[in-house]
Amino acid sequence: VEFGKMASEYDVVNLGQGFPDFPPPDFAIQAFQLALNSDFMLNQYTKAFGYPPLTKILASFFGKLLGQEIDPLKNVLVTVGAYGALFTAFQALVDEGDEVIIVEPFFDCYEPMTLMAGGRPVFVTLKPSPTQDGELDSASNWQLDPTELASKFTSRTKALILNTPNNPVGKVFSKAELELVASLCQQHDVICISDEVYQWLVYDGHQHISIASLPGMWERTLTIGSAGKSFSATGLQRHRLEGGLGPGPGQS
Repeated sequence: VEFGKMASEYDVVNLGQGFPDFPPPDFAIQAFQLALNSDFMLNQYTKAFGYPPLTKILASFFGKLLGQEIDPLKNVLVTVGAYGALFTAFQALVDEGDEVIIVEPFFDCYEPMTLMAGGRPVFVTLKPSPTQDGELDSASNWQLDPTELASKFTSRTKALILNTPNNPVGKVFSKAELELVASLCQQHDVICISDEVYQWLVYDGHQHISIASLPGMWERTLTIGSAGKSFSATGLQRHRLEGGLGPGPGQS
């Protein structure tokens, strides 16, 4: 919020928020125009969980990526913005007194949404590894300390918020790092809320891996994605929540 205000006041590049400065691709604009002009019934209320043709496509597409048979009626929810998805997730899963592990630096809404749900934020910090003389620093040098991370889990921990690729650092978590997080979540029966809105914006040489695709994580992961970031259409965006998450021991 502070960076946005300052960027507007001083007419500088805003590094505090993901504002695309180029238009959406033509096919996205054409699809939007077609939806507005072709059938006026598309302007009516749709099902609360999302427009059925859309949820079916999302289920099919992400099912192949995650190696799961995704039910479009049970495992997919379309929300108004990733903010809406995050808010819904915190309100549904975090109860009074629950602890939520947040990896910092973090996207600004995680902490207030935890507090709004009655939870208590618990922070664990990504720390940059030292570089050799002449070596360029990289987002991949920012690491979680396994011992410190493990120490944050208690009997009151309900959820861990994972953001990969990370905002603001840009770090793409490696498979080994995700396996560490997955192991601790399973060991302590903790839900993983995985914010993956930048999953398609990864540099060559890096690979985005969804933690929900790892063994034992489908049942306890809620994945949040964003078409708005990928298609430079943050004002005309569709978002999803997906996962096999259901009630279980220690879960709402």
